[in-house]
Amino acid sequence: MSHNEKLNELLQSAASEVVILQPGAQEQASDLTDIFSQISQEIGDIAEIPDNIKDMANAIALEAKDKTILVGENETDADDALKELGSVVDSLQSMLDQIFEGGDLSNLAIDLDSEEATQEEATQDDAREIPQVSTEDLEIPEEDAPLVVDFASEGLEHIETAESALLIIEQNPQDKEAINSVFRGFHTIKGMAGFLNLVDIGSIAHSAENLLDMARNDEISLVGVNMDVVFESLDLLKKMIGSLLECAEAGKSVPPQAGLTQMLVRLEDCKEGKLATESAAPKEEEVVEDTAMPEAQDAAILEEAVGQPVAKKAVAADEKIKVSMERLDKLVNMVGELVIAQSMVSQEAAGAIAQEHSLNQHVSHQGKIARELQELAMMMRMVPIQGVFQKMARLVRDLSRKTGKVIDFVTDGEETELDRIVVDQIADPLVHMIRNSIDHGVEDASEREAAGKSTTGRVSLRAYHQAGSIVIEIEDDGKGLDKDRILKKAIEKNVISSSEELSDSEIFKLIFAPGFSTAEQVTAVSGRGVGMDVVKKNIEALRGKIDIVSEQGKGTTFTIKLPLTLAIIDGQVVRIGKETYIIPIVSIESCLKPGPDQISTVNGQVEMAQVHGELLPIVHLNELFNVQADNASSQDASLVVVEEEDRRGCLMVDEALGQQQVVIKSLGEGVGKVKGIAGGAILGNGRVSLILDVLGLLEVAWS
Repeated sequence: MSHNEKLNELLQSAASEVVILQPGAQEQASDLTDIFSQISQEIGDIAEIPDNIKDMANAIALEAKDKTILVGENETDADDALKELGSVVDSLQSMLDQIFEGGDLSNLAIDLDSEEATQEEATQDDAREIPQVSTEDLEIPEEDAPLVVDFASEGLEHIETAESALLIIEQNPQDKEAINSVFRGFHTIKGMAGFLNLVDIGSIAHSAENLLDMARNDEISLVGVNMDVVFESLDLLKKMIGSLLECAEAGKSVPPQAGLTQMLVRLEDCKEGKLATESAAPKEEEVVEDTAMPEAQDAAILEEAVGQPVAKKAVAADEKIKVSMERLDKLVNMVGELVIAQSMVSQEAAGAIAQEHSLNQHVSHQGKIARELQELAMMMRMVPIQGVFQKMARLVRDLSRKTGKVIDFVTDGEETELDRIVVDQIADPLVHMIRNSIDHGVEDASEREAAGKSTTGRVSLRAYHQAGSIVIEIEDDGKGLDKDRILKKAIEKNVISSSEELSDSEIFKLIFAPGFSTAEQVTAVSGRGVGMDVVKKNIEALRGKIDIVSEQGKGTTFTIKLPLTLAIIDGQVVRIGKETYIIPIVSIESCLKPGPDQISTVNGQVEMAQVHGELLPIVHLNELFNVQADNASSQDASLVVVEEEDRRGCLMVDEALGQQQVVIKSLGEGVGKVKGIAGGAILGNGRVSLILDVLGLLEVAWS
């Protein structure tokens, strides 16, 4: 690969990383700083670049590294740094284009970030009419701010729909309905932007709309670089609307968008056919076969591969209104309080008057209504996971082009609903896992062919409900996990000792150790060992679990199990002395009353219980919580067998009282986070009980 091609690939990687970079994300920032270091090195190796331009470009690349580190470490000042990073990438790309297209570098040498310079060059061609772009901050009148917020929210929804349709068009350029869907998205945004006098947003939407109109009329085809430019314009439009929304909500002025003029020029070039017809995406030199999707994949399969984002049949949709999350959370909390109050009334009525009394019947009916109201309130927090799946489809598209691998991405269960908070927080773990599946799991075309596989790799993303939880599976048909290599690396890094005997599942889960990676080299996509430990932490923060099944040479499946909601939990109420506690049902295997032959002591200290032929440690909760128990001996108490993260144990309690669905309450900032305690709940009798964190308890007991 030549230096020119390598530099172009690095700039493409930098642009992708800037888009997904989040404030405080140190692992993503680390990836991006290395990319800028490589850019600086490649610039120095290209003879065509004059020395003064090399010096300037190197200085900009080094400045970008500093700003990237700032984003990764300091969330407070990250917003401005992120905006400047986008401008840096645009400037470096502009420099590269002008150098290799024989452009005049004099203006570039004076001011690399100058929008006016680009505008001046664009307007020198009499045949081109590039809209003028703003050079000053946009002030949003106070009375217009609510309208702007509504426009931005709706605009982002239109962009999501357009992005889904573009993924279909990329596989089937003749899909007129998908083309019309993208056209309508740009057209609607343009109209709304004109009403609010958002000139820059209207300009890019109008230019993209014109290009889509040509595609509708078969004047151009959305393939290769034309498709790349439409995606680029959509990404920039998303960035502009996102910035507009942020500024409108904060009451701030909106800064000019860097790179807008260059984007308008590229859209105009596409309309005039001045850009090369082949895709500008980087490709690996060793990939020689056609990267188009197999012809056998007809429209139906292609729709499935990108999550069916464009409906083929008109369906009647429920009317919707927008409600703030703050109000919705307050509603859920108040309904939870209502259920608790009703339960207290029910218990008192049952103990004070005869069961056949009409008041008891009325109270019982009231309880049924309260429970249905609570269920309805919780359903209002539920949203489909489709939006997350759609983002993953776009990610696969970009990574496929970056790595030179042909990937068939299949999704199923996009309509599956779960708590909005869970949906928002599961996106980052999925990004890490899918990146690893493509970069480390799916082999190169030559390796797959040698192994007797199709040269097209396959990555599947599925979601479904199971026993009150949601299950998300990421499956690839790649080379699978190498147990021996993982074990060797874990021993080298002192994650485990060489004397430990582990099951296959335990070996696979070693990849979640901080800093663990078996990658032979670091790539722009992954390989630093800072992703999978973050995945595990994020999933555990959602009270979820993750399991791995892998077969070498066949592929790997990651299974994530999450609660449907973070507001309510099904729990087993247990009693220790005068205190009651709640153990999450999902962590419980069984409850038992041990016999004398089931209890034994190891080294005169640790008590063990024999359960189904296996010795499990007994956790004395009364000692951990300093509570006086009725039964001091394990043989007289009840044992609750629990499991979390492959750790099993027995929690010793006086009595298991029954199961109950409870609303989780935070312990508050004054108490903070306590290991072994997940939160609190108010029971029907009005008493407060602690909700136990099983994994934390087992870790405390074994430490």
